Amino acid sequence: MSLRFFHVLFIVLSSVMCLVVGIWAIDTGRIALAVLAFGGGAMLAVYGTRFFQKTRKLGVLALVAAGTLGLPADLFACAVCLGNTNSLLRDGMNAGILALLGFALFMIISFAAFFIYLWRKSKAAESSQEGEPAHA
Repeated sequence: MSLRFFHVLFIVLSSVMCLVVGIWAIDTGRIALAVLAFGGGAMLAVYGTRFFQKTRKLGVLALVAAGTLGLPADLFACAVCLGNTNSLLRDGMNAGILALLGFALFMIISFAAFFIYLWRKSKAAESSQEGEPAHA
């Protein structure tokens, strides 16, 4: 999958998500959010069209770039790729992998903690509303 295809796909999915959020916002009576969502979707559609037109010219350039990347792998290979497992590059690569895994783990734990916080707040709000008499 090319970067151009991924970018266009991301723009289309984001536009569809804006449309869905806008429809949901109208159903729930949040007009300001609906206007923002539809406006954002329209701007994404304009941006996507311009991006697609600009990158259409890059077709030949992409073929040339792909041809240069098809050179022998040993030409650009690092010490790890060539089999030197005692290299400092291997240690740096492992540290980078661990740093990225640590960041991903931190983000997952943060999202989980946020949703647990929201769940506890909703339970507390429900329990506080159960004790109050219903207003007619």
